Amino acid sequence: MNFTTTLRSGLFSSMATVLAMTAPLASAATITLADGTVLEGELGPPVTVSIITSAGAHAQNVPFAQLPAELQARYWKSPAAAAVMKTGPVTNDEIVALATSVNFKTWAQVTAVPSFRDRPEKRGPGGLVVTPAFNAIAENWASVYPAGHALAIPVPVAPAPPIQPTWQEPLARAKALLARSTQGLQKYWLEDFVLAAEAIAKKDSAAFAAQFRSLKESRLSDKMR
Repeated sequence: MNFTTTLRSGLFSSMATVLAMTAPLASAATITLADGTVLEGELGPPVTVSIITSAGAHAQNVPFAQLPAELQARYWKSPAAAAVMKTGPVTNDEIVALATSVNFKTWAQVTAVPSFRDRPEKRGPGGLVVTPAFNAIAENWASVYPAGHALAIPVPVAPAPPIQPTWQEPLARAKALLARSTQGLQKYWLEDFVLAAEAIAKKDSAAFAAQFRSLKESRLSDKMR
């Protein structure tokens, strides 16, 4: 679920919030909107924010992901932060919610395709690029996370550089769960999940696919199919 927050530069105080957010949900829940629409899921981060200068100039919309972490935390408390605050043993429902947040079932299908692999750049005579480099994770990201999904990559506002695929928030959430009491299968699943998230950061599609094969073999993953 997405909303737009208006900021005033210098003060960075919130001027308007389309959706009033409560504490993030640890697992899927029923969310009723003001117009009566009922949705099943959990609250995701905003997609964009609108920044207005102190002089009152026109607002500029920027991707929420480009705000510094401390400013992001002021407007949205992530499920990872909520997981840190929780105590007691980890439940399977929390792991299923984590898997659902990254579209686990879709990635399980995508990484199973033999063509899911990186290809290096190829150059011909004179150094001309014949075939550009291909990263399987990046190339499939938009199909797994369409516009509106919490992990979708927004179009950067020029001259900002392209935003790289990341599971930064799900990774923090998994580590928070690992810091609590876990059973054997839960621990192994979460450790594989952390390695998969780290493979994304390294742009290593082969390692990412390998970790998904390991994740799918876990009996916990039966609940996610």
